Amino acid sequence: MSRAQLATIYRNLEEYYARRDAEDGMVTSLELVWHGGEPLMQPPQYFWDTFADQDEIFGERPRRNAVQTNLMLLDEERMRLLVDGFDKVGVSLDVIGGLRVNIAGRDSQSKVIDNLRRLRAARQVGCITVLTARNVSAVEEIFRFFEQLDVGFRVLPLFDTDEKGQTSGLDITQQEELAALAQFADLWLGSDQMERPPAPLDEYAAVAVRHLVGNSGPVYRDRREWLPLILVNTDGECYTYGENYGETDWSIGNLMTTSLSEMLAGQTFERCASAAERRVALNCLTCPFFKACGGTFIAETEQRERDHDTQEAMTCMARPMIEHLTGRLRTVMPDLVRDRRARTLAAVTTDRQPA
Repeated sequence: MSRAQLATIYRNLEEYYARRDAEDGMVTSLELVWHGGEPLMQPPQYFWDTFADQDEIFGERPRRNAVQTNLMLLDEERMRLLVDGFDKVGVSLDVIGGLRVNIAGRDSQSKVIDNLRRLRAARQVGCITVLTARNVSAVEEIFRFFEQLDVGFRVLPLFDTDEKGQTSGLDITQQEELAALAQFADLWLGSDQMERPPAPLDEYAAVAVRHLVGNSGPVYRDRREWLPLILVNTDGECYTYGENYGETDWSIGNLMTTSLSEMLAGQTFERCASAAERRVALNCLTCPFFKACGGTFIAETEQRERDHDTQEAMTCMARPMIEHLTGRLRTVMPDLVRDRRARTLAAVTTDRQPA
C-alpha cells in the first residue's frame, strides 16, 4: 500500500470512530497490525512516514502499531524502527523443522535466532511457532527454548493454504495437534518462569479459570453492534475474521473507496454477522463452558482451520483443551481466587473505555 492509500484508510477509520465515540461517550483505541509477506522488506522510512500521518489524522486517539516479521532483516535502521517505532513486535520462528529458508534454499533459522537475541536485549517481543510434522514431536524443546529466552509465544498449527503442494508432507492430524497443545499446557503449569501459557492456550486457560470459579466470560458480541477486528487486504478490500478472507464474495467493502459506515450497513457484512451467529448457535449453546467462553472460538475460526464432524456441527478445538486445563488447574492451582497467574489469565480486556 502507498502512503497516500494508507492515509485514506486512516481518515476513513477516524471519521467512523470519532462519530461513534461522540454518540456514546466512549473512546475507541486502535491497534494496526502490519503483516506479510514480510513487512520489513519495506524501507524503514515507509513506516516513519505513515506513523507521522497517523499522528496527524488520529490525533489523541489511543493507538498501537504491531508488526509480525521473520526477522531476517535487522540492520541498525530496522532495529531502531522495531525498538522506537512499533509498540508490539512478533517474530515467526519454528525453533525446529528447517522450513524457513533463504532464496538459496539454506536454513535461515540460526540468523533469525541471533537477531532475536539482539532484539530481545532491547525490548519485549513475542513469537509464533508453526506446528508441523517436522516439529510436533519436539514440543518440550520448543517450550524450553522460549522459556530460557523469557519470550511469550503462540503455537499456530499448520493449516491448508489452498496453494497446491505447499504443505504436502507437513500436515498434522487433529489428534497430534491436541496432544501437542496438552503437552505445552502441562509444561507451562510446571514452569516457574513462564507466567502465561503459549497462545491460544492462554485464552483456553482463561475460560477454564472462569469456569472453575463460576465467573462469566465476555458475552459474544453482536458484530452489528461492535466489530472488534477487520482484515484489510493490500487492495483495500476488507473481511471479517472467520469468513473467507481473499474471496471477493465475502469482502464487506473497500476502505480506500467506501466509508466504514456504509460497509457495516451492507448486505455482505450482514451475511458475515449471521454466519458467525449461526456457528455459535449450532455448536456452542449446549457446551458446559459457554458461560465462561462466549463462543468466540467458534465464531471467529477461519474456514480453512475448521474441522467438521457433520455437515453442521464443527469440532471445537478449544473444548478438549479447556477440559484438559480444567482438570489440571484443579490440581496445581487449588486456590484459584488468590493465585496471581489465575487472576492474570481471567482478566477481560476491551478496546473501548469511558471517555
